[in-house]
This record gives sequence, C-alpha cells and structure tokens, in this order.
Amino acid sequence: MNFLYLNASRDRMSVALESGVSWFARESIEGRHDQVLLETIKSLCEEASISVRHVSHAVIVNGPGSFTGLRIAVSFVHALDLARPLRVLPIDQLSLLGYEAKSSEGAIVDARMDEVYFGTEKHSDGMYQSLGLLPLRELNSDQTWVCHADEAHRFNVKLILVKPTLESLRDLASQIDSSRWIDGHRLTPLYLRKTVAWKTLAEQPSKLYDY
Repeated sequence: MNFLYLNASRDRMSVALESGVSWFARESIEGRHDQVLLETIKSLCEEASISVRHVSHAVIVNGPGSFTGLRIAVSFVHALDLARPLRVLPIDQLSLLGYEAKSSEGAIVDARMDEVYFGTEKHSDGMYQSLGLLPLRELNSDQTWVCHADEAHRFNVKLILVKPTLESLRDLASQIDSSRWIDGHRLTPLYLRKTVAWKTLAEQPSKLYDY
C-alpha cells in the first residue's frame, strides 16, 4: 500500500509519501498550492518509483484553515479517487496540533477577522470532539491553549507552542480507529465558517488535475 499525507490548511503546503518502509516528504513548500501540489506529488512518486495512480490511501488535513488550500487539496483527492478508488482519513488541523503537543489542553488556530478556530474535549484516539469558531475576545484566557508557534503573537492567552510535521500526522493517523476512514469521493473540506460554500470537483473543473 502507498500512503499520501497532505496538509494544505496553511499558507505553505506539506506533502509526504509512504511506500512500504520508505518515507519521502516535502515540508512547508513555497509557492501557490495549485502550482506546486501536482508537481510535488509527481516528484515524490518518482523517488518512490511508483505512479501517482498507485497511491491507495490518503491522510489529509481537511481544515479548518486556508479556504483555497483546502479546496485544492480535497479536489485533488477526488481526482485521485476517480483514477483509482481511494481510502481517505480526514484529520482536522486542531487535533494535529493537540497531538503534537502531547497535551489534553484545547487547541486554537487563527481564523483572521478577529476570530479563532478552537478544538476541545479530546477523544481517546487523539481527535477533538468539539470544534468551533468564536470571536477572539471570547477565547477563555484562564485556559492554556495549544497553537502554531508562528501564531503566538496573535493570542493573549497561555500557550503551548508547537510546529506540527507530517510525521506527526502519520503517527496520529496510526492510532485513529479504522471507522474514521472514508471513500475518497466523500471527502469534504472542514471550514467551520458557515458562509463558505463548497463545490465538488465536477462543479469546478481545473486543468490542475489533468494527469
């Protein structure tokens, strides 16, 4: 089996490929997501001596985060699923933060517009059970929160700073119950902000996925 790991929820995308016992990764890639995603995956597949169509599983950070990045990543997974049925494990960005910190505290991500994404009530498998969006001014300042190290300046609360990696995403995925895996075509972005509309790949075709 060949596993793709993808995090396009932030300004810089990270992609990895696990083929057998081999691990190939690109962390914090510079450039627009739509310009670097396919070429990066093709490069990783060449290193692993496999075709893109040989990817059988994908673990993807499906949000919350960059609206454009999430749309591109999810649409790409849909395209892979059309070429070959794909099993997918969606993991929210907040749970990845909490796992990286090895902490039971809640996690936060800057949502801009003076708002913050939050995750609380961690399940035994490491995933937060409660996810939401609230005004920054309403964030509980008596609580310690996990957040990205490069977002620390945005919050005036007690923080645990982390820099999540794709290896952490892989390790978190390994402990999540198999019932959370879904068919590739069922993957959707996790936006949390209800004003954002999601369109399927068929509704917004792109040359990016012509491979």
